[in-house]
Amino acid sequence: MVEEFVQGIPCTVGLVEIDGRLTELPVHDVESKNEFYDYEAKHNPDLRVEHCPSILPAPTTEAMQYLARRVFRMIGAHGVLRVDFLAAANGRVTVLECNTLPGLSEHGNLATMARAGGIPYPTLMQHLVRSAFTKPAYLP
Repeated sequence: MVEEFVQGIPCTVGLVEIDGRLTELPVHDVESKNEFYDYEAKHNPDLRVEHCPSILPAPTTEAMQYLARRVFRMIGAHGVLRVDFLAAANGRVTVLECNTLPGLSEHGNLATMARAGGIPYPTLMQHLVRSAFTKPAYLP
């Protein structure tokens, strides 16, 4: 496989269904002290600086939230989704992947975004559990 190299800041957007309404969480971005946001930087807090809400310009974060919502709907997600992006210096936003089962630890990205959006961790977990009971029939 060959794909374009995109130089940018790693970002992620969480989406959570709260009482049947899709809620976008604040954008989370990471500055790596390594050349790339690699395994070492991901697992060593001394090698990264995290911003949530993001320090990127509003048009960039709004584009990510818009695209995250579209991805959620396009793949038929339910309950929770985390969409990862790269934000280039010129404002271009590239979708990297979506995570239908994002990490749920109290110190993970989803919980960090929820806290920045005014949702405490226990409340976030309650919303996720409640949404499990509202999923419509299986759709292939």
